[in-house]
Amino acid sequence: VQSWDLLSLALLSDAMVMDKTVKESFVLGTASASCNYDAHYKHRTKYWCRGYFRDYCHIMALTPNSTDRVALKDTGSQFIITVSCLTKEDTGWYWCGIQRDFARDDMDFTELIVTDSRGGQANEFRSGKGRGCQDVKLALIPSRMSILIICVLLTSLGIIFIISHLSKRRRSQRNRRGKGLGRGPQNSQASPVNPTSLVSSILDSSVLGAVPHSDLIFRSLQFLNREETA
Repeated sequence: VQSWDLLSLALLSDAMVMDKTVKESFVLGTASASCNYDAHYKHRTKYWCRGYFRDYCHIMALTPNSTDRVALKDTGSQFIITVSCLTKEDTGWYWCGIQRDFARDDMDFTELIVTDSRGGQANEFRSGKGRGCQDVKLALIPSRMSILIICVLLTSLGIIFIISHLSKRRRSQRNRRGKGLGRGPQNSQASPVNPTSLVSSILDSSVLGAVPHSDLIFRSLQFLNREETA
């Protein structure tokens, strides 16, 4: 009889029932959900997950552990979830569930809607009840600022490196041009002699007989290029 009762309880009953299907709260406020379940499951692990589809929801907290923003409490017949420091990004679908070994987890859902802070919620925050949320936000600011400062420094170093590299390149180009202008008169005096003597020697009949015509042209052009670069 006891085994039949357990089987009927697992197959026919809804072990987890959410108190409300829609919940509303404000930014920096809190939202609570109560899920009633049969006392037979009081030793089972309960969890709070987020997602529209129950089979693919993301588990945010499991009993008996809580997180900075999600507090879990299991009374033995009621699973209570409290989410604090809400933001508009917290709007969505949530599930409370019971883990079961040989059956599908029993779950029930609610929709959380978070709107801008105003009215009583804003007054509570100003009076100090929401100071914990303010501390959380202030704790996130230094980390974000440090990341921003590092990005700015890296960008500045990159710009400085590029500017210094370009300036060095321009200086080297100017120095090469200056050296070329300084050597200009000497090269203009020497150029009529050396290339002419080379071409005349290459075009000599004895050289033409020993070296192919294509090689002669290539060597002469190569020599002229060397003279120009020098």
